[in-house]
Amino acid sequence: MPTPLIIDTDVALGVWHEGRPRDIDDGFAMVEAINSPQLELLGVTCVFGNGPQDEVFRVANEIVTLKAADVPVLQGARQAMRADTATNPAVDFLAAQLRGRKLAIAAIGPLTNIGLLIRHYPEVVPNISQLIVVAGRTPGREFYIGSAGPVQDFNFENDVTAAELVMQAGIPCVLMGFELTSQVCVTRRDLQTIRAKNSPTARYFYDNSIAWCDHWTDTFPVDAGFHPWDSAAIAWLLNPDWFAHEPRGHRISRAPELLNCAADYPGPRHTYCYGFKGRGAADFVHGVIDEVY
Repeated sequence: MPTPLIIDTDVALGVWHEGRPRDIDDGFAMVEAINSPQLELLGVTCVFGNGPQDEVFRVANEIVTLKAADVPVLQGARQAMRADTATNPAVDFLAAQLRGRKLAIAAIGPLTNIGLLIRHYPEVVPNISQLIVVAGRTPGREFYIGSAGPVQDFNFENDVTAAELVMQAGIPCVLMGFELTSQVCVTRRDLQTIRAKNSPTARYFYDNSIAWCDHWTDTFPVDAGFHPWDSAAIAWLLNPDWFAHEPRGHRISRAPELLNCAADYPGPRHTYCYGFKGRGAADFVHGVIDEVY
């Protein structure tokens, strides 16, 4: 039976925001999930982050429409949660889907919608079979790309309050962050391989990926391409044997804002992915490229 899944995303494929192109990898994660017979994508919930909520919602709908997928897209949080933050359509949808069934959530943007779900609908939280989170770090390991950095733990830092709620909620979490996916790149040549497929989806992804790829390699010349951070969340559901991982506890600090994960920390155990096994890295990148059609 396919694994039931909801993707909670700040997808910004092709979006320009704050004077530059934005991260595109959420889009790849979405199309991989739609195309996989091993997953039953129940919906896509949107959150601010890489772009404003309205742009995220627009791009998510474009991808679902391109794939002619019968997948609802819901608007969610527009900013980090506060004590008085109300629920929203994305959170209400998550709660409705979790009533009476277990499902996985790939949280590939800031954790605001998931934090609001815990706050407003705590009774459904035990039905989250696993929450794959693109965040976290090994203590003392800063996020450098060559000599440039440190770069942000973006999803975590955009809503630390929500992350605190999520990490203490007893949800089985899988953490897949910079330490993992900074080890692999999707290059301009890989994008040309996608473009050569000559489908509407392939053309859309190529046209909306080039600016981000060029921006990334101009900013970080040591890299051959961009890092497909968010595709790791989908790959985990399909091929967990690709990843090196271990159970870890966590500590959250506010100054500086860090989500540190270590095996000797007390408290809830989460699965922390720190690398690839065998041919896992190559198979992962090939999967990202092959699934855009």
